[in-house]
Amino acid sequence: MLHAVAQTGSRLVGDRFLASYLTDCLHMVGGLGPVHKVLLADAGQKRGAAPETITRLVAQAEDNMRWVSEMQAEDYHRVNVLAFLSLWSAYETGTENIVAAALGTINPAAASAASKFSRGKYDMDDWPWPDEKCLEIAQKLDQKAKVDTPDGGWDVAARLTTLFSWLGADIAIPPNTSNALNEASMVRNVLLHRYGRLGPRDIERAPHLAVNENNAVQITRDRLSQYSQAVNETHIAVMQGVYSAGWK
Repeated sequence: MLHAVAQTGSRLVGDRFLASYLTDCLHMVGGLGPVHKVLLADAGQKRGAAPETITRLVAQAEDNMRWVSEMQAEDYHRVNVLAFLSLWSAYETGTENIVAAALGTINPAAASAASKFSRGKYDMDDWPWPDEKCLEIAQKLDQKAKVDTPDGGWDVAARLTTLFSWLGADIAIPPNTSNALNEASMVRNVLLHRYGRLGPRDIERAPHLAVNENNAVQITRDRLSQYSQAVNETHIAVMQGVYSAGWK
């Protein structure tokens, strides 16, 4: 149980620095690009490479430099999007794994989860369940919590609190963290399913995001940091709730 908590925390810490690592790599590509072109041409000639091979390699280096300029011109939006989606995936998958681990090791939590489904759907006589079944139940529980939580589609923080309360763990997420987490969840869905274009309901929820052409949400470094902080604070709240419940 606690292994799943620690594993998720470790992945979140790693993803917190992903955008910085990628940006540093791009800076090096941009700064060393001209030298790289010269070295490629020189090495190709010394090794007797075909002229078309040298031309292709130099063109590739130039294309890399052009792409770096594009990333800088958009303030590394696409880099930040990649980092954000990786972070959210680690958070979402990690939370599911924590719930699944509880279902596989904590008998009262498993019994409470089973009671949320039709009689006999998940039989406690067969407990402990295999990992695959625990993950299946964890995913289905999240959807049930979505339905049972007021505005559960938007309020993912309250939905998480509902889900863990069913299992016997009290999760206390600070209001500011909840607001940022809910916004991050909405932005994640917009990025994945609508190419970052905000709809009227999204703008109503978070009007400060609709400041760009075509209402396309921009993932700036500050925004990425805000969402990352909310995800990490939510994970800490889950960890504290798990410890307080006595889960091991």
